[in-house]
Amino acid sequence: MANTPAKGAKDTQETTSPTDELSQLREIIFGQTNREIRADLANLEAKVSDNFSKLNNQLDKQFNDMKKLIDSQIAELSTRLDSANDGHANVQSQLQSTTDKLKSELEIAETAAKNDNDALEAHVVKELDALDTLFSQRHKELLERLQQVTSELSETKTDRKTLANLLSTMATNLTSDH
Repeated sequence: MANTPAKGAKDTQETTSPTDELSQLREIIFGQTNREIRADLANLEAKVSDNFSKLNNQLDKQFNDMKKLIDSQIAELSTRLDSANDGHANVQSQLQSTTDKLKSELEIAETAAKNDNDALEAHVVKELDALDTLFSQRHKELLERLQQVTSELSETKTDRKTLANLLSTMATNLTSDH
């Protein structure tokens, strides 16, 4: 039995030994290549990290530049919009002022036209009344004169005969003179 434990210990040594040997063999065969690959991998990782940082910085710079450009364009558009709003407000104010002025002038013109119309109407009415009075007076005078002439003619029929003879004599005298 004494052999058995020693044999187990020897197996353990043999088992660990081949693993160690295998590791040593791997190190001898692949060690240098493995270290080069790891170094290349580390270099590649450093380059990728560096390139990623550069790309990230470049993207940040481009993003900031775009942001500045957008901000400046927004500021410019805002300034233009404010200017347009001010211009619109000025135009609206001028239009309102012109409208108020025209409305005032129209009211003044309407009042003046009404006053002129009233004055003209009063003058026309006065003139018509004067003409009516004058025509009524003349009509009355003519009627009186016609009445007088009618009464004179009807009172003296003989005067008509005398007048006819007188006219006949005058016509004869005129004919002979010619």
